[in-house]
Amino acid sequence: MLFRFIIVPFLMMIPVGIYLFFYLLRIANFWRVERILKKVKVVAALIAVCLSLWSVNLFGYGALIVLHIVGIALLMEVLNFICTALHKFMGININTWNKIFRSGLVPVIITGLIIGYGYYNMKNVVETDYTIHTGKLIRQDGYRIAMIADLHFGTTMNEEKLKKYCNDLEAKKPDLVVLCGDIVDQRTTFSQMKNAAYILGNIKSSYGTFYVYGNHDKSRYGSARNFDAHQLENELISNGIHVLEDEIYHINNEFTVIGRKDKGFSSEHTRKTCEELIKNVDANNFLLLLDHQPSKLQENSRAGIDLQLSGHTHGGQIWPEGLFNGITGVGELSYGHKKIDKYQIIVSSGIAGWGYPIRTQCHSEYVIVDVRR
Repeated sequence: MLFRFIIVPFLMMIPVGIYLFFYLLRIANFWRVERILKKVKVVAALIAVCLSLWSVNLFGYGALIVLHIVGIALLMEVLNFICTALHKFMGININTWNKIFRSGLVPVIITGLIIGYGYYNMKNVVETDYTIHTGKLIRQDGYRIAMIADLHFGTTMNEEKLKKYCNDLEAKKPDLVVLCGDIVDQRTTFSQMKNAAYILGNIKSSYGTFYVYGNHDKSRYGSARNFDAHQLENELISNGIHVLEDEIYHINNEFTVIGRKDKGFSSEHTRKTCEELIKNVDANNFLLLLDHQPSKLQENSRAGIDLQLSGHTHGGQIWPEGLFNGITGVGELSYGHKKIDKYQIIVSSGIAGWGYPIRTQCHSEYVIVDVRR
């Protein structure tokens, strides 16, 4: 944990700081700052160091802003190389480009626009609908599932907003509601956790609300905890929510909900295999698997699962993270729907986000799934 979240970011910020130093000197030269500030290099170095240290926490606003500025500035370096080559070999006039490049304004302006869009995109929650067909002999009307994942309550949403989305979701008349993990996290206060459990537990549905824990729910990250796992479970159960940790729940003797323990802490709490969980379940039942992290897809397909619902990935949240989710082990599917033989999986981008209220990749959503014969 120390190596991944402190040492690696610190080492990464060294080249970022060096680049920022020269970037700031170029800006100072363009705007003739030396006329009013004699020790330009010293000031540029101090600012570069401060910005680098501000960015060591990769989950803070500093890293979000600085890395966007540096990334865009590096793209402009590439464009400047191309423009310089065109000027040298083809005689194309690039005076205007030189002014734009040397001013240093474009990376700052574009970063501001991206952060603004990301804030709006995080707050703008949409409904995403899927229709899943099955050969299983479930009731003629099928089942409507409402899904919420990755609320991280308190980061981007208050009680009023959560009630609104829950009312919208309830208006869809779901047969069951599933909460696929990370509904709260280590930043959620005890009061917020209680309010979230109350609001979510009061969504009306035909067969109830089902909860599987995510890697953040039990506040395992960080030493300061606002509530423990026992308090969270008590609040969920007292509000009528079915908590499933490697457990199953049968509906109408034809539809089985399977809730997994989160794999993020499987070394501490060994979870059963999918085959073990369903060995005594009628194979003719429709098998709905709830697992916070979208993993073991081939294994779940071989086990005979019909549909898996997951979250965890946030659809990337901050571009280009989603492009590397599979490589970094965040999940085998970053977002959307995938089919493997008769097995299908839906991964939600989540109704909110973690760390900061910014989403520049994918949207915020709650999901409605209709399972039809």
